[in-house]
Parts: sequence; structure tokens; C-alpha cells
Amino acid sequence: MGRLGLSKLVDDMLTRPSAIRSMMKFGDERNIRAMGLDPKDVISFGGGWVGHHAPERLREIYAEIGNDVAAFHQTGAYPSIPGVPACRRELARMDEVLYGVKATEKNVIVGQSSTELTHDLMRTILNCGDDVILLDPTYVNYYGQLVFAVTNWRLCKERGHIERLVPDAEVAYVRSFDPISWSFMPDVDKAIGEMEQAFKLHKPGAVLIASPDNPTGQIVPQKFMEAVMELCQKNNTYFVIDYAYKEQCFVDDPPEYFSWSPAEFENLVLIYSASKFFRSLGRRLGWVVASEKLVEGMETMLTYSLLSADNMHQMAMAQYLEETIDNGNLRKYFNDINESYMNAARITIDSIDEYIGLRRTEPQGALYVAMEVGEDGEKWAEETLRNTGVIFIPGFGFGESLRNGVRVSYGPLVEKTDKISEGLKRVGEYVKGRKSG
Repeated sequence: MGRLGLSKLVDDMLTRPSAIRSMMKFGDERNIRAMGLDPKDVISFGGGWVGHHAPERLREIYAEIGNDVAAFHQTGAYPSIPGVPACRRELARMDEVLYGVKATEKNVIVGQSSTELTHDLMRTILNCGDDVILLDPTYVNYYGQLVFAVTNWRLCKERGHIERLVPDAEVAYVRSFDPISWSFMPDVDKAIGEMEQAFKLHKPGAVLIASPDNPTGQIVPQKFMEAVMELCQKNNTYFVIDYAYKEQCFVDDPPEYFSWSPAEFENLVLIYSASKFFRSLGRRLGWVVASEKLVEGMETMLTYSLLSADNMHQMAMAQYLEETIDNGNLRKYFNDINESYMNAARITIDSIDEYIGLRRTEPQGALYVAMEVGEDGEKWAEETLRNTGVIFIPGFGFGESLRNGVRVSYGPLVEKTDKISEGLKRVGEYVKGRKSG
């Protein structure tokens, strides 16, 4: 009897170098102990998550639902596939009140998370073999999501009877970060020209961009986004914007495209996550804003992939938004947490400048600073962890442009800012000692 196997796609992905697996090993307690470190002494700048507390009123609503026999019973029922109508309505209203995005309940579909929705979205809008354009650097998970969603792997035989799987779809990258000047899109016109060339070469089915950006903490310039939208419209290409960090935005005037909506651009798709907005990392909930036609298509996809998102999370979110949009507490909550992250960002860059003295980005949003280390980031991060007990994420996983850098995340430490200074001071002492040695 033959050995039970996995799909050729999964087998191939298991044998490929994985940026995510490499990243996860740095924070693995077994790895930390193997280095002779005490996990209690480790300070991590590795986590891509928020550390602030969820809104107190949202916690109270969950408690009220749990204490109400009828309401708790209702949480166990199947919600409608595209989402609880009240939740969809309030999510659309939130974006209109905060940013002027024109959308209705019919433009919103709710899923288990933005991760799940990104996969299902790509399965809905793309055919196997369609190319997709990303920025370099960008969120590490996009590549794997796209491979599993739209790649039709075929078996090729090479000289010597070697068989290997090759994809017939391609993920193309347009460089947005200059490692020489260590800056994000220093020449916007040049970046636009590279995007135009990528369109000619790949004829993409979609362009996927996150703003604010992970891993650099930068907001993509308005001029670049307008050029991408124009290219997408001319080529019947979907323009997908990941707004996971839309509420972690530090500039005084958010870019105009924050208010773009499917009512203006039929090819526009917006992805949102409750994880960063409401510190709901484990209370999984995401949503997509798109044209009514695309929402209907995604409903068909969700019928077979997810069926429906969690009912309790949607019920609680709908009630919370209905109350706090009207009484102004939602805006106050976002203002308060945004100030907290701006403070954490300031402490981070001030500590890098004072203790380490390496080049880094100036955060405009999200949770991150990209810091140059002058050598392979993975090697540097491993040696730094071993000698200081401080965790950073190597830059290569986000894109070739960050190979000689690391991502510094202050998100998990937003309510423990003394740890930011302590960790970066440790690193500074190690770096200076390393140079003198």
C-alpha cells in the first residue's frame, strides 16, 4: 500500500524557504532556551500585533450578551452568509463617518478574518494563471495567500529526468523602498514608471497594496495611488487596498484615497480587520468593502469556504458601533489609541537614534520601523537575540529591498514603553561593543 501523501502544492511549499517560518522561530520559547536565554528576560520587537486594550464598552457588550439567555442562544444560530445585516450596515457607516467612504450594507461582506477574506477574494476575482503585483517590501503573508489562491501548478521535466513544480501564475514586485537612501519611495515618478512596466509585462489581474505599510510604517503617496488606479482602470484590473492599519495613521491629513469607495471606482476593493482596530486578534473578524457585484460573488465563495462568520462577534460589533458612532466615543477611542502608538513610535525612533545610531524609517502609521543593520538581517537578528535577549524580525521576508535590515515592531509594547527603551539600549551596547571588538 502506498504512502498517504499531501497535495503537490503543499509538498512544494513545505520544502521552500519560508520567511514566516524563519520569523516564528525567533520567538519560539524552545529556540530561546536553546540559546541559553531565559524567556522572561527576552524583549520582543517581533510581534506584528497591537498591545492596546479593546474598548471597555465592547467588553461590556460581550458580557451582556453572555449573561442574557436569549441573546446568548441567538449567538449559536447561523448568521446570513454575507454577515449580520446590522453589522454590515454599521461597518459601512463607520467608514463613511470617519473617512467619507460612500458605501452601504450591500457593499460589505463579513468574514472570519482579513486573512481568510484575502484568500477568498483572490479566488473570486482571479483565474488560475493571473498575475498579481505587490510592492517590495510588503506583508509576508501575501505571497503564500496568492500561491494557494490562484496558482495552477504544473509538473515540468527537466534535463536529467528531474521533476519539479512550477507555477503558471506570477507574483510580480514593484520596488517601493530604496535600500541605498533607506527611504520609502524617494522618487514617486520612478516608482510609477516601474509600475507601468510591470503592467505591460504581466497584465495583472490585481494589484494589492497595504497602506499604512507593513513593514516600513509608511503611507503610500497619493500621487502613486492615483497612478495605480488609472492603470488598473485602463487594464480592467482590480485595485485591492489592505487597510489593516488605517486607524494607526500619524499624519495630520490622511491621504485623499482613504475616502475612495466602490461607488466611485468599481474595480476598488478594501480589506479591513478588527484585529488592529479593536484589539480583536483572537476574536477573529474581518470585512471587505467592494461593489455589490463582487460582494455577491464573494458570498458564493464563502458558501463553500467559511459558510458564515462568527455570530457573537458580529452581534457585539454591531451594537458597539451603533452606540459609539452616534455618541462620539468611537472617534475618541481611535484618537486615544492613535496617540498611544504615536508616543510608542517616538520612543522607538528616539531610542534607536540615542542608543544604536543606525538608519531607520520615520513612522507615518502602522506599528513598525524598518532599521538598517548593514549586513544580512537574518544573521544579525539571530546574533543580536543570542547576545542581548532582544528579538527583531529579519527584513528579507518582506522583500529583497530589506535584506540588510530588520523590522522593529513597537505594537505589542505600546502599554509597556519602558521595555522599548530598555530593549534598544541593550542592543545599542551590544552593537557598539561589537564594533569596538
